[in-house]
Amino acid sequence: MKRNRIGPAIVIIGLLSSLLLYLLLQKPTPSVQTIEENVVTETAPIAEAPALLSQSGVVKKNTSFFDLLLSHDISPQEIHGIAKSARPVYNFKRIYPGQSYELLTDEEGGLAKLKFSISDERYVEVRNEDGSYKTKMRDYQFDVVRRTASGSISHSLFAAIDEQSIPLEIGIKLSDIFAWDIDFFTDVRKDDYFRVIYEEKTRSDGLRKIGDIIAAEFNTRGHSHYAFLYENEKSFADYYDENGKSLRKQLLKAPLSYTRISSNFSRRRFHPILHRYTPHTGIDYAAPHGTPVMATGDGSVMTASRTRANGNYIKIKHNSNYITYYLHLSRFAKGIKNGAKVRQGQVIGYVGATGYATGPHLDYRVKKNGRFVNPRSLKLPPANPVSQENMAEFKIVGERYLASLAMIPTTDAQAEHHADNKALSTVSKVSGKAEKYSPSPPSTSR
Repeated sequence: MKRNRIGPAIVIIGLLSSLLLYLLLQKPTPSVQTIEENVVTETAPIAEAPALLSQSGVVKKNTSFFDLLLSHDISPQEIHGIAKSARPVYNFKRIYPGQSYELLTDEEGGLAKLKFSISDERYVEVRNEDGSYKTKMRDYQFDVVRRTASGSISHSLFAAIDEQSIPLEIGIKLSDIFAWDIDFFTDVRKDDYFRVIYEEKTRSDGLRKIGDIIAAEFNTRGHSHYAFLYENEKSFADYYDENGKSLRKQLLKAPLSYTRISSNFSRRRFHPILHRYTPHTGIDYAAPHGTPVMATGDGSVMTASRTRANGNYIKIKHNSNYITYYLHLSRFAKGIKNGAKVRQGQVIGYVGATGYATGPHLDYRVKKNGRFVNPRSLKLPPANPVSQENMAEFKIVGERYLASLAMIPTTDAQAEHHADNKALSTVSKVSGKAEKYSPSPPSTSR
């Protein structure tokens, strides 16, 4: 009986529990009201770069740096500040007609930047950095390609250059490279020929220049002279023949570009002014008044003076064996004075007719071991050859250039590989100067 009462009670309790749980689950959930707020983020305004005015031009005749910038509304105080800060890098008092420039000025007319060309290769850059002027010398960027040229001599090297429409600079560079071994006024004969691999450089503004001659052959009287540009010493490239011997000699064969030899070396010559026979211990090179005269070798100036007979003359000591003399100059080059150091090929003066001279010419003399000798018959030792440690590499480079030069024709067909204007190698970007050499020479194009 007791069990009968407990059973229904359990059922009732279970029903009540279920009902209570159901009611709890159905209890209304408080509604959540979402309030969207417009959050405003304040951003600092972006400062606009100040507008700069660009101006450019070319220096005109009789224009100073002060007048030039003043014409662009730069204040006198600022001009003086620019010139003073730039002086350690470049003296703007030396500007000359034809120099190009570009300047940027701010809204107040102050200078922001100045770009001033000093050559085809380099320019001066002045920047205004918070009121302080910073000056740097910079190199122009060039694209470089390698090309070939060649010619057969009919009258002269420069006549052949002109006939083939080859850039004049090629002829000038060739004569400079072989100046120690070939006198281009007396040694060149009809049917001599030349072959050249050279660099052509193009600046971003389209200016084109002839770069280095990389390899060259000049055949005169059946004998080929070779020149390969090679960096035997770090950061210094020079020309060597196919055997690695330097083309540079202790003295150049001639100190200037002359038109003719007006008087040779002689122990007995009738003097045109003194009207008597005297020794002429030099070579007289006839040349136009003002023609640059170069030092034929490295050395130091012993004398840069004037005498009644010699006129303006320079005496240079090269080593314990050689002294050279340059007589009848119109004037000396800047910086040439007693004790000055000079480099081979450096301009030291200009042709004139001072002293005992009947016309403009250079009397060039060489003294060897205290005795005057004939400069034209002087046998000169070469400069240092390619070093032993570099010789194996040089031989590889030289053999490849010999093969490349041999493929360049020297008959009338040579015009096609110059005039077609095809590059020999891919374009490379360089700053100022081109690569001095490449172990892989360019392949010739036809």
